[in-house]
Amino acid sequence: MIKIAISGALGKMGQVLKKQILLDETLEYIGGYDRKRSEQIVDKLDDLGSFDVLIDFSTPTILPALLDFAKKHHKALVLATTGYSEDDFLLIKSYSQHIPIFYSANYSVGIHLLTNALKVVSSQIDSSYDIEMIDKHHRFKKDSPSGTAFKLYDAVNDALPEKRALIHGESSENGVHVHSLRLGNYVGEHTVIFSNLSETLEFTHIAHEKSVFAEGAIKAAKFIKDKKSGLFGMDDLLGA
Repeated sequence: MIKIAISGALGKMGQVLKKQILLDETLEYIGGYDRKRSEQIVDKLDDLGSFDVLIDFSTPTILPALLDFAKKHHKALVLATTGYSEDDFLLIKSYSQHIPIFYSANYSVGIHLLTNALKVVSSQIDSSYDIEMIDKHHRFKKDSPSGTAFKLYDAVNDALPEKRALIHGESSENGVHVHSLRLGNYVGEHTVIFSNLSETLEFTHIAHEKSVFAEGAIKAAKFIKDKKSGLFGMDDLLGA
């Protein structure tokens, strides 16, 4: 059995992840870390018992502590937190030379398929098309735009013949405009729109349940368990 620990174990995603782990007969939940305390929740990362993979659904602020802990004990990390800075990504890349790290801004298989479709379409888009993105999440989500919105933007912009800047909100500038909505109890809904004076193409992904992200993170944990080091993502997982 693969032994899994959770960072951010008392958060909404941490609780969903724990339920999914307990439903999988190939996995064992050994406990978790959180800034709050509860049953099976430890004060410090160093107090976690023996495990194979640590899955993180928490906050970017504890990234340095997570990386130091994983390197010290040579543990595999699945990073599912969003809102990382450029410096955070440089830190992740540096530590991946010593330990195996899996990172994705979104662990949904559907989002991964959507990014592949966007690359194909964007490679054929000319300057006559406006490009707009709608990024919907629940009212409690802190980062805006979301990590998924950045992921979709990267897929579009990397394939565009003429690169465009990401612009948050309404603007007359020619870019990729993202409109972030934080309302109600949206799990996650993302739409990318290409439109000119003659036609419009829309691509939408809707997550119905948070469990879709937990399932993806678990697949990543199974994939990375026996890796020695390196930085991995959904392309590695779904291409495997």
